[in-house]
Amino acid sequence: MPDIELLTPYITPPETVTPAWLTEVLRASNMLKQGAVHAVDIESIDTSNSLTIRLRVSYSPDATSGLPTELILKQNLQADWAKEAGQEEVVFYQRIGALHPPPPAIPPCFAAASDAASGNSYLLLLDLSSTHKPPVKHPAQAGSVQSMPSPLAINQVIEALARHHAFWWDHPELASGAFQVGYWSRDAERAALYFQRRQAGWQALIAEEADWFPSELIQLYTKAFDQLEAFWARYLEPRFRAGSHLTLVHGDAYFANFLCPRQRGSETYLLDWQSPSVDLNGYDLANLIATFWTSEERSESAREMRMLRQYLHTLQSNGVEDYTWEELVVDYQIGLLFWLFMPIQDRRDGSPKEYWWPKMQCLVSAYRDWRCEELLGIKLG
Repeated sequence: MPDIELLTPYITPPETVTPAWLTEVLRASNMLKQGAVHAVDIESIDTSNSLTIRLRVSYSPDATSGLPTELILKQNLQADWAKEAGQEEVVFYQRIGALHPPPPAIPPCFAAASDAASGNSYLLLLDLSSTHKPPVKHPAQAGSVQSMPSPLAINQVIEALARHHAFWWDHPELASGAFQVGYWSRDAERAALYFQRRQAGWQALIAEEADWFPSELIQLYTKAFDQLEAFWARYLEPRFRAGSHLTLVHGDAYFANFLCPRQRGSETYLLDWQSPSVDLNGYDLANLIATFWTSEERSESAREMRMLRQYLHTLQSNGVEDYTWEELVVDYQIGLLFWLFMPIQDRRDGSPKEYWWPKMQCLVSAYRDWRCEELLGIKLG
């Protein structure tokens, strides 16, 4: 297969994908050096954050050999956030396309382009559905028996995430400006905006849900909010000024965003790179482990502890040697602290109670189990 060129002009997609349009896109990316797309069968895919279709492609007899016949075309929705997310994902694939060796756990991409005038974008990815499947599905992700992946899938996901983090661990590309530093980690101004936004969401929550919201959680969140600014200045600001033990965080590393191989021994992939940032690895770990698992689910057969131990072992096996268990625990606690406030914003952004309330309960339990109050300087008891 030829070297793929991802820094290509945006070729406006027709309302229905045609062989002529796909031929032009594949030629622009250096995939199709001769011949043409002969026919395209289209199948819609139900997703909430993009317009995604499956393409089954056939080529003319004289076409370049070895071309993929099953593709995914991902386009943005027309909401402002969706346009921004689509453009970020295009930039991500364009940047990693220039890296050799390529990062692990990233689905093969054959075209990535965006249009500055309209804000629209598209990605052309390999369709992995015949060889891979998600360990859980989105509707079954929270609060149900089906939300627990198999032990094999958990191992595959943890290994993929650790290998990804290890590849990017203090990578020179992180300091190049190619990827933004995380929202509250970036600088004092952005941290202040983050605190204000979360406080506004919190004040709305306690005003509008006061008839049932537990008083003990009001106390817990109030104490945490009171210490956030001092914690940021004491720990995060010097950590990011030094730029040590940072990686490229996915930002939405739920189990449903992974694809695990149907046959053992193949790569596990991580999807939807719409919000990568330079940040602490604990943010992805807390997202993966704590957002939708109860304390009982995390502790069953020492599931959470085994996952963190496996993560550290894989991280160290892939070249991250100066990082200890104690450091991982602190970064995981910081991740839990960051995610503790996410259900507040979920509610503020319109998520139903059936989503944000179970999520909040799971995160509060993890925050307590890992004694994150002590990290904030809050005295217990």
